[in-house]
Amino acid sequence: MHGRYRHSVTRQCGLLFLGLALAGFGVALTTRAGLGTSPISSLPYVVTFFTPLSFGAATFAVNVLFVVGQVALLGRRFPPFQWFQLAVVTVFGAFIDLGMWLSQTLVPRGYAGSVAEVLAGSVVLAAGIALQIHANLLFNPGEGLVKALCHVLKWRFAWLKMGFDVSLVALAAALSAAVLHDIEGLREGTLLAAFAVGAALRALIPLTRPFKKWLIVR
Repeated sequence: MHGRYRHSVTRQCGLLFLGLALAGFGVALTTRAGLGTSPISSLPYVVTFFTPLSFGAATFAVNVLFVVGQVALLGRRFPPFQWFQLAVVTVFGAFIDLGMWLSQTLVPRGYAGSVAEVLAGSVVLAAGIALQIHANLLFNPGEGLVKALCHVLKWRFAWLKMGFDVSLVALAAALSAAVLHDIEGLREGTLLAAFAVGAALRALIPLTRPFKKWLIVR
């Protein structure tokens, strides 16, 4: 509430939906570059190399585990409304698969083109994350797990988020080495995307603040 103003839940849902769409397409673009994928998507992407799951379906499966982790950490303190994270990640996974299908012809030529596509995908992904932050409706399961860890460990979110992303990449690499006997889906683009998304997000959050005003209704 803001005095006699309130947030429109319908608009919040619309902004969240748009943010998920952009984030899904951003992940797809980053991955199509052929230099790896973003850290948050590294584990589900590796899973697609040895299962019949699509990228989006693997993303859903991994994020279900993140929600289960939140429940295990918080117990009764887990807000029941946050079960809707499962709906969020279902939509997100669908947009990843749609983005992968639409971007089939966007395979870059040459290394410079691959780097450019990673950067473009990172900006689109960051825009999607910024809109989800402004929607302020539901946690992304990965971020929800980090928040739960913050609550239990009493550590700062920024440090835990960094450690969480690094841990996902390390787990993805270990899983790939154990099952595929090689490192698949993880390359220099994964590191580049980590820095590019962070930098773009810092720039885009102030630029997208007008959406927060759009959410307020009489």
